[in-house]
Order: sequence, then C-alpha cells, then structure tokens
Amino acid sequence: MAKKNAAKKIPVDKLRGVMNMGREAEESMEEALHISIHVDTTCPRWLAEAVRDAFVPMRDAVVDVFVLDGHPSVKGVDVGIILCGRSESLIRGAIRSFAGVRQHVIVMAETSIDIPETHLPAKLGQFISDVVASEHGPLYERLANALLDSTEKDVSCAANFAFCRDVATARLVSRVAARNAVMGVADFIPGAGMPLMTMNQLNMGFDIAATYGKGLSIARVPEVAVILAAGFVYRDVARLLLRAVPKLGLVTRILIAYGGTLVTGKMMASHFMLLPEGPDDLRRAIEVTPEAVEA
Repeated sequence: MAKKNAAKKIPVDKLRGVMNMGREAEESMEEALHISIHVDTTCPRWLAEAVRDAFVPMRDAVVDVFVLDGHPSVKGVDVGIILCGRSESLIRGAIRSFAGVRQHVIVMAETSIDIPETHLPAKLGQFISDVVASEHGPLYERLANALLDSTEKDVSCAANFAFCRDVATARLVSRVAARNAVMGVADFIPGAGMPLMTMNQLNMGFDIAATYGKGLSIARVPEVAVILAAGFVYRDVARLLLRAVPKLGLVTRILIAYGGTLVTGKMMASHFMLLPEGPDDLRRAIEVTPEAVEA
C-alpha cells in the first residue's frame, strides 16, 4: 500500500518543473510582438475594416498601420502585412522590401489576381504568404494560419489577437497529442510513461491558458488537479483495455495517449474560452514554491 501511495505522490523536483512551465508560459505570453500593416488605399473597404478589427491588441503587441508606399521600413518587425488593391507596382515593391531581407510578409487580397507576381527567387518566396478571401470567416482562419506560420511566437500572437486562438490552440493540442502518442508506443509497461505524458499535458495546460491571455492562478488550482487526475484515469483505462484485449496493446496505448491528450486539451481550451477577458494573475501561480505546495 505504501508503495502504491508513493507512486501517486508528485515529488518536489516535479513540482519545480511545473512552476518552470508556468514561467515559460508567462514569458511566451508576454513576448514582444510587432506587426506592421501596409494598406493600399484602393483595397476593398471590408478587407481593411476586417483587418483593423482583428489587430486590436489585447495585451502589449505593437501594431503599426501605414499607407502603402512600396518601400516599407522592416526594422524590428516580426511580420509585415500588405492589404492589396489595384496599386500593383507599390504592392510588388513592398513585398520585395520584406522578402528581400528575409522578413516574413503576409499579402492579403480579395482575389488572387490582385496579388502581383514578384519574380523573386524561390529561396525568398518562402517568406511570402498569400491570404485570399472574400468574406470574414475564411479570412480570419487563413490569416491566423499565415500569421502563426510566419512567426514562432504562437502564444503571444494568440494572447494578443483573439482570431488566432482557435488555430493556435488546435496546433498546440495536436502537437502534444502526437508527442504523447510516440511515448505510448514506447510505453512497454502499461502506465510507466504516464508521469511524462501527464507533465506534457500540464505544460499544454499552461500554454493554453497563456494562449487565452490567462494563467493557471492559485484561484484555479483545481484545473491543475483535473489534468493530474485525468492522467491517472487514462492510465487505468489503458490497463483495463490491455487486460481485456492484449493483442491490441500497441493500438490501445497509442489511442489512449493521443486521444486522452486531445480530450484534455479541448477541455482546457473550452474552459479558458468561457472565462471573461481581463488580466490574470499567472505570476501568483508560478511563484508558489514547491515547498509551500508540499506543506
């Protein structure tokens, strides 16, 4: 019995690891982000208004808006965005200015014919993303994907701009689920990999919280408990299934590891999505020492 209880205790070094996850999530959420938007004065009005509404920072991102002049300043910019109209030469010049210094640029237009050919080498073409849409729904989803593809600051993008959150969260959850599925393949002793998988899910929980501009504060410790409890549930379900159908052991481990992570991730995302907007005290959560929790 003592051995069984010991197996379910989370050691101090693991708690320190959880606190470090919180710090990293906060750092990602607060990471500096600079978006530079260049508007062709002949671009469709709805497109300009949609982008204006999308890029209202909810935290501390810097969003600069300029009239397109063909030679934008790219210094200190994470991502450039060009709204296309009929000013072909100005659009082409601006695209070249960004891509020429290997700076990512998103070119937005109502139709693909509004995006001029730049005839840049293929090695520079990788820095250019096209977003073509004629209505708001597809526009925001495509813009979110292009923005997250153009910068490694996924959490900061989502924390600042609500239209990025669904896409950023889905990517995060899929990535962690795939990682846990690989662990499930290597988990020859049912449940032995559960602590590592659960730590991955805890890390995911902090990142999802940060994606929504929030954190796992002391007031919401039950959320951490839910993730920990879910890990034990997934382990027990895996063991039951393996005893029932031992020939499907590999498939069972993969399904539990992957599916369980997806369920936990979507549950966390739904939870944070429903919470009201406002500053969240992540720092209180991550500054609690393991010794204090242990006590």
